[in-house]
Amino acid sequence: MKYGKEFWINEIGKDWTRELKETLRTPYANKLMEFVSVEYAMHSVNPLREDVFRAFKLCPWKDVKIVIVGIEPSHVSLSSGLAYGDKHVMQFHVAELGKIFDCIEREYYLNDGSVYLDFDFSLDHWAKQGVLLLNKSLTVRNGEPKSHSKPWGKFVSAALNAVNENTTGTIFILWGKEAQQLKPHISKNNYVFTFDAPGDYVYPAKDWSCPNFKEVDKLMMDLTGKTIKW
Repeated sequence: MKYGKEFWINEIGKDWTRELKETLRTPYANKLMEFVSVEYAMHSVNPLREDVFRAFKLCPWKDVKIVIVGIEPSHVSLSSGLAYGDKHVMQFHVAELGKIFDCIEREYYLNDGSVYLDFDFSLDHWAKQGVLLLNKSLTVRNGEPKSHSKPWGKFVSAALNAVNENTTGTIFILWGKEAQQLKPHISKNNYVFTFDAPGDYVYPAKDWSCPNFKEVDKLMMDLTGKTIKW
């Protein structure tokens, strides 16, 4: 089989492959990857092909502490492959990521007179701390929002279900109405925080004052004695 076990271990790691094996063994998974291959061959697609499964590579199964659910990669700027992440680590090209950065800078830095100069706009630094930044669609044609949303549905649902059903104490952060459709399905053994999507504050231009970062800090400190460096 072209997209067999070794392929998936290379793409998402051994543990994620084990957790998603029931989905990965199906004809659907093969059809999904055939679709992805054709799309990259025939169209301009975001993110780069090597970054499609970056969320899983940077946040292995055993390290998942928090899940932030996005919708899809940017269709106007090069994505890092992580939900809300930009390929350019020192600057951002998508307004909603700017809203996230501004919120964190206000919450953690401006109050003591400093600025956040080393924020990693790829969001790799979040992922490496156990934040699974998972879009509901892992690819998109440039300039065509929602163009790949249907093909990815079963795959991403399987990943979210695996975390929800097979872990305890995992924190789910759901921004915006589409992500919040998942809220009723989150296990009582896990935690959920919600707020408006940062993109909703771009036009008209308003501050996105999301309380979730501090809320998660408090919960994680209570549970583990550690927090995320946002």
